[in-house]
Amino acid sequence: MAGLRIVVIEDDPGTRQMTIEVLMALEETAEVFGAADVKMGLHAVRTHRPDLVLLDLNLGRRLDGLEVCREIRNDPDVGATPIIVFTSEPSAEVEPALLDAGADDYIRKPQFTPKLLASRVRAVLRRSAGADTAHLLRHGPLVLDSQRCEAVLDGRPLMLTPTEFAILLKLATNKDRALRRYELLEREGDDAESSPPDRTVDVHILGIRRKLGRHDWLIDTVFGVGYRLGAPPRANAR
Repeated sequence: MAGLRIVVIEDDPGTRQMTIEVLMALEETAEVFGAADVKMGLHAVRTHRPDLVLLDLNLGRRLDGLEVCREIRNDPDVGATPIIVFTSEPSAEVEPALLDAGADDYIRKPQFTPKLLASRVRAVLRRSAGADTAHLLRHGPLVLDSQRCEAVLDGRPLMLTPTEFAILLKLATNKDRALRRYELLEREGDDAESSPPDRTVDVHILGIRRKLGRHDWLIDTVFGVGYRLGAPPRANAR
């Protein structure tokens, strides 16, 4: 874990400085960047591409941190970044919302100690490093496991048919280019003659987009070519 880059998004100057000092004392830390609000925090994450984000839940407004979590998860460039949230909210009330928004862990404040902070940081980074194996492909809030043929969206299982999963997997393994329809659907035997490939792929894409819901931007139509993985709509960007 040598050379870690960490972004701390915390509006309380004292807590932010204490957190930065604890992180800088970790032998594996290289740089820590502080940010005081949502806008500065998202800019720091997108600029520095950190290995970890530490995020206060209440940034000026209650539960502002959930918005930051979602924006990070919805950004293909930084969507796989581990996130730990600081919160003073009751655990039973806030935990489901944090996990749904994409947080990897949370720490209650103001009771947390430097020792606890260091332990949680190391634990989350170990889990993240263990998950970054060759069979996992990540794109924003979407994670595909090619070994188990499973998809997870926003931390929840995404129920796909085998063909839908195969199409998403093909897009994810070729995310730097648009794929033609015949590249997305390899058909053999009798099925190869059953219906035109273009129409069949379009029907599968429509089904996948329905299941993606608000994340249907994950599949982008390239007119005259086919499909590719998409970037978040500009309306979501700051």
